[in-house]
Amino acid sequence: MTKSIKVVVIGGGYAGVLAANRLTQRDDVSVTLINALPSFVERIRLHQLVGGSDDAVVGYEDVLAGGVRLVIDTVTRIGAADRSVTVATGGTIGYDYLIYAVGSGSADPRVSGAAEFAYPIATLAEAQRLRSVLDAVPATAAVTVVGGPARPASRPPPSWRSWAAP
Repeated sequence: MTKSIKVVVIGGGYAGVLAANRLTQRDDVSVTLINALPSFVERIRLHQLVGGSDDAVVGYEDVLAGGVRLVIDTVTRIGAADRSVTVATGGTIGYDYLIYAVGSGSADPRVSGAAEFAYPIATLAEAQRLRSVLDAVPATAAVTVVGGPARPASRPPPSWRSWAAP
């Protein structure tokens, strides 16, 4: 059967990848996934990137089904009338169906000092920013527990079981 139905998926996170992969099960569908980053970001692992135990990225070749066309670019315009998307590099990609799966991000910090001193980790760039800050902290720096005494950074935090209700 000819692949006559063109689907464009904008966003290469969990929802976009799952949608693209599922659509490849149909013989009459061709799928193009557009994402700004060249690697799949495992958002549920961003805290591990911050902690230094995982890099939270996987190559798309490991998560995308065969047959999905991957375009590394940013969509700058969705032309609903002519069923096309324009990408930042200047090209256009036509579609019959569009899946908009760009995900979510961090809140825009408007509290005084939040932009300078808060470290959200909803995106890869944010988690990498915090990781670099933590890498710059000496291993002997004291850590202050809110409502508790300062303790050396080398000592692990108390177990959640020590304060959780029985």
